[in-house]
Amino acid sequence: MSFDNPRILWFLLFLLALIPFSIMRYRKYRGKAALFAAAAPSYERKSLLRELHVRMLACDAFFLLFLGFLVVALAGPRWGLRVVADYRRGVDVVLAFDLSRSMDVLDCPQGQNTISRLERGMGIAQELAVTVGDIRIGTAIGKGRGIMAVPLTYDSEAVLNFLHTLDSQTITGRGTNLESLIDAAAEAFDDAVPSRRLIILFSDGEVLSGSFRAAVDRARKAGISVSAVGLGSDRGGFVPVDISPEAPDGFLLGADRKPLLSARQDEILKRAAERTGGVYVDGSGNDAARVLAGYIRSLSAESRISGHRREANPRWQIFVLAAMLCLSLVRIMGFGLRKKRSGTIASALLCLVLFSSCSNTQGKLLIMEANFFTARGFYTEAISLYLKARNFEEAAPYAEYGLASAFFSLDEGEAALDRYREAERSLDSRRDDHPELRYRIHYNMGIIFFERGEYNEAVQAFREALRVDGSRVEAKRNLELSLLTIARSPQTSSSQERTEDDQAIINERSTVLFEYLREKVQDQWRSREWTGDNDYIGLDY
Repeated sequence: MSFDNPRILWFLLFLLALIPFSIMRYRKYRGKAALFAAAAPSYERKSLLRELHVRMLACDAFFLLFLGFLVVALAGPRWGLRVVADYRRGVDVVLAFDLSRSMDVLDCPQGQNTISRLERGMGIAQELAVTVGDIRIGTAIGKGRGIMAVPLTYDSEAVLNFLHTLDSQTITGRGTNLESLIDAAAEAFDDAVPSRRLIILFSDGEVLSGSFRAAVDRARKAGISVSAVGLGSDRGGFVPVDISPEAPDGFLLGADRKPLLSARQDEILKRAAERTGGVYVDGSGNDAARVLAGYIRSLSAESRISGHRREANPRWQIFVLAAMLCLSLVRIMGFGLRKKRSGTIASALLCLVLFSSCSNTQGKLLIMEANFFTARGFYTEAISLYLKARNFEEAAPYAEYGLASAFFSLDEGEAALDRYREAERSLDSRRDDHPELRYRIHYNMGIIFFERGEYNEAVQAFREALRVDGSRVEAKRNLELSLLTIARSPQTSSSQERTEDDQAIINERSTVLFEYLREKVQDQWRSREWTGDNDYIGLDY
């Protein structure tokens, strides 16, 4: 078992502190219970007093259980695994920098001069952070071990400020451990955020410790792509260090007392990128940042339901139901003897209703929570909840409608249309009609078609909406606007070579259509009693 908010469980200690107060309260009211029983006939006093004692103890016990179950529910308990649809949008990027001493080798050309490998990598990263735009970026650094320096954030300025101060002395340590660096970068991603995950490794590919391939395989299993920027040259260069008796010339010496030559290891970095579906970029090229930015944009543009994923099954609903049951038992303990049978029946009916509608309630709660996130612009969280709500039969059409609305807000019209059609198919398979939902589906589809310039499809959608509810003024206006747009479209006029008489006929047909709709609405008002005003105001062009 795991918990989303384990700190809330500390409130259970507060409940333990309430136990002595419950005991004191029980002792206090025992005397009053004896006075109450004294008014009963002598042959009933003993049994009545015993029942009162049991009721007082049970009432306190059920109330403490009620509070305890609520605390556990708020902590978000999870156990078991379930398979859910996975929606991935955008991309989260972690820039992982190798800070080993070989990254100080001056073999990266820049104009007429040469700079260190680390300086070249920092330049590419800075240009990339400015270019990619609105995505989350983090930074990991590693030498002997890897650490997460800047968590994932939309604040690119924070990343740029860190890159400006980065050098090989930022962390202490010796050697090159790319395994630890990749593992540290992978820990930055949150399973609760359904996004594409990318690690960009800036390194020369030299590995002195750890198992780089094992870290890459772990990243691949976690759904993380590793791309690599190879820094340095094929011929290599000497590793600079501080001048000392062990390095009189200012270069790192090997066992033979000769300067060590460090060269870029392309093959290691290329294999790592291939195993995870990433790309390898030569850091010596002037277009390295542009190539990486194009690759990130291609990942960010992929917005779709991509298979399924496993996650721990949330079980908070069980504890909420248990808390409600305990609270009802507290109330039942207050019934008198004459109401014992009715209280038992009420309790049984309550349990039956709660447990029989558990799945329906859960689906509706997910829809409500998703609508909350949608209203505040947190579309990624909302989409994840709508996908979960689709697994509940009663909530499925509303979940599809919510997905479509979220996609529409993200300017993904085609995906929104697919979800609206799926919501309509889900309604067609049901006995209940849901007229309001049907109207909104067709009306919103008409809006999307109109925005895309597909006016014939918009006309059809608005007509379908009016067939569901012919009293909606906003649908009538948009239908008329769509027809007039078709009539006045230059492309339509030129392709069909319409004359002025043709245009007059089209305008006349439009007028006749809306006169007909107006008469239908008037007939509806004449044939039905007053049912109240409809305050809904839809999107109107």
